[in-house]
This record gives sequence, structure tokens and C-alpha cells, in this order.
Amino acid sequence: MRGPTPTEDAKNAGLIGGSALVGVLATAVLLGGGSPSAAPAAEPGRVVVRFSTTLAARPYAMVEHKSAANRLFGTVRLADGRGADALHSGFLRWDRNEGSWADLLDAAKTGRGASTSGVRFGHVSRIEPLGDGALVTLRSGRSIRLEGRATDLGPSLRKLVVTGVDGANRATLDWSDIADVSFEPAPAGATPSEGLLHGTLTTASGMEFTGFVAWDMDEILTSDMLDGDVQGKRREVPFGAVASIRRENRKSARVTLHSGERLLMSGTNDVDRRNDGITVSDPALGVVKVQWDQFARLRFHEPASEQSVHGFDGGTPVTGAVLTASGEELVGRIRWDADESETWELLNGEIGGVEFQIEFSKIASIAKNADGATVVLRDGRSFDLTGSNDVDRGNRGIVVGTEAGEVVVPWNDFVELRLEV
Repeated sequence: MRGPTPTEDAKNAGLIGGSALVGVLATAVLLGGGSPSAAPAAEPGRVVVRFSTTLAARPYAMVEHKSAANRLFGTVRLADGRGADALHSGFLRWDRNEGSWADLLDAAKTGRGASTSGVRFGHVSRIEPLGDGALVTLRSGRSIRLEGRATDLGPSLRKLVVTGVDGANRATLDWSDIADVSFEPAPAGATPSEGLLHGTLTTASGMEFTGFVAWDMDEILTSDMLDGDVQGKRREVPFGAVASIRRENRKSARVTLHSGERLLMSGTNDVDRRNDGITVSDPALGVVKVQWDQFARLRFHEPASEQSVHGFDGGTPVTGAVLTASGEELVGRIRWDADESETWELLNGEIGGVEFQIEFSKIASIAKNADGATVVLRDGRSFDLTGSNDVDRGNRGIVVGTEAGEVVVPWNDFVELRLEV
């Protein structure tokens, strides 16, 4: 596992210093009895310190990284719209728990033999609803038909929220309202009214993942609320006021605010075993999902770099060299598990209950081991995965398109795949 880079250290030090200032300011507000003042408008990508009030008029010191580059942005054309009312452009919150280009559109490919898959939003240029699924056009120009697997596509979509660049114009849409969605970068100078949740999650076994966070598969923005009981009273805290969350046990969590206040929270599915899971969209990996029992702690901080739409290409064919048990090396285009053949596609597996969906473009090699497969990422991290036909004896074979034709390497004969850059 890699440690923090010098850039990350510098950013973290700055954030710690900012948090200390926040604590002083928060104390002054509380002791002075004054109402919180609004912060000046932020420059794009700046960490903003401001004060927010909940329904109980409690002031909270907020630290928010408001970057338009990281945020999903696009134009929605309405199915029955006319004239100017037919279009809504702005920052997108998809199905409540996706708002960054690194987040995953959870879906399944269609067709016989196709497996469950998904694609990160940054690779997508257009989505056109088709019943329970959609025609998805990638930035490469290729179009694919995807079916709804959870709630990201189809009538079960938990709303699409479009917020204008001024933060005021907001539309909440159902699947049936949408004719199509076109994704593009936010216009120059645009700043979202709230930041995305971003931080480093540590699992109970010590693994660390850094990226954009969806808490309880629901909260993704600094304006979203973390709620729980504190000393017998219900408390709602905006996530922008939270510096870290640590699992105390199956029934509670310790929450530290940027002001320095520490809370033991319990009694809701935000902070106990009923939590639906925490996902981290790790730009250099894909997406991991961690259940409450595997969760140890989460420290919120700003990204070390922007993850803009320009970092996605819509995918290219997977190519590499396959080493067989007989010592033969086969070089060519790869179709993994007789299915995944594009770099935007995902390799699935798990470690101790932590679920992995790794984008093939981020993989350097895959080697069979006694229980599953060892996956080495391009950034040097390595994971021993099990629990999926992508990485065990249920694999339907690795198809290599060589100059002489296609060769199918059964899992029993497979040793290692080394992917080309």
C-alpha cells in the first residue's frame, strides 16, 4: 500500500491548520452568541470555511472543497419538454449517491453470456433511457446497451437532481422525465454550491482507499446530514462539519468535527450496523464498497489532484500477454472471462467482505493463486481477490486474439496476464 505523497502531506498539513482556525472561529461564534456569517464566494477548487446552521440553529464550522472539475455536469433533455423548458443544465446528482466523474454507473451488459458490469461516469458522453435500461454512448464513440442492475438505470432510479451553476435553479427528475442526458465539463468559472465528500477510508484489516465517498450509499455532499443520537438527543450534523468518523462498535461511531468537538453517535443507520455500506471511488482503482463490520475509520480531506472528465477516454481494447501453465506466451487482444474486452470494464472480487470493482485500465497484471487471483495495479498496489468468477475457477476462460486467430485459455491452464499500457 502506498503512503501519502509529499503533495498530499502538504495538503493535509494545510487542512489541519485550517481546521485549527475553524475551531477558533467556531468557539468565538458559540461564546459570542452571534449568528453565523456567510462566507465570501469561493474560487473554483478552493477549500472554503464557512458556518452553517441546522434546524436547531446550531452553528457548524464547515470545510468544503468546491471544485467544478470533479463534479458530474451535463444537460438533461426532457421527454415531454417544449422550448427552453425542455432542457436542464447543471451539476448532476445521479440516484442520490453518484456525483463525481469517478463514480460508477452500476449496470449490466445485455446479450447472451454477458456478465454484470458497470462504467465510470467519466467514460460516458450520453445516456438515452430505453425502458428498464439505456443506450450508453462512450467518449470513444462506441454505444452499448446496458440494463438496470440496482437503481442507477430504469424506473427504480432514486431521482436525478440537476442544480444550475448559480446554485438556485434545481430540478428533480424521475426516469420517465428523461429523454437523454449529455455529459460535459462544467463551464469555466462555475462553482458548485457544495463540495463532494472526499477522504481516506481505513478498513478493519488495515487496507486504505482514497477517493470520493458515498456514506450509507446515500450521502455524497458536504451539505448532506449525518444524523444520530448524542446523549439521548437526536443530532444532525452537515458532513462538511465532519473531520473524521470512527466505528466504535456495531451500534455506534465516534465523530470528530472540524471545530474539535467529539461526538459518540448511535441510534440510526448512519452510525450503526444498519448502514448500507460506504463506497470509495478511488481514481487509481475503481470502486470499493465497505460494510459496517469491515469499516474502521474515515478521514475527510480534499483531493490531492482534480479528477476531471478529461482523465477518461471512453475505453480502448484490452491487450496484453497471457502466460499458460505449459510456458506458452500468447500476445494479443484480451477478452477476460470470455466477456470483458474494453479498458473501461470492471474486474470484480472481494477481500474479507470488502467488495472491489477494478477498472481494467488501472490493472498491470493478474496472476492466479491458490484461492483466487493476485491483481497488481499500475500504481503498485496489490490485492489477493476471491469471491467472483472473474478471479476463481468459475472463470469462463481468457480469450486471446492472436495473429493466428482466437485462443481460449481455460482457468486451469492460466498462469498470468500482463496488460499493456
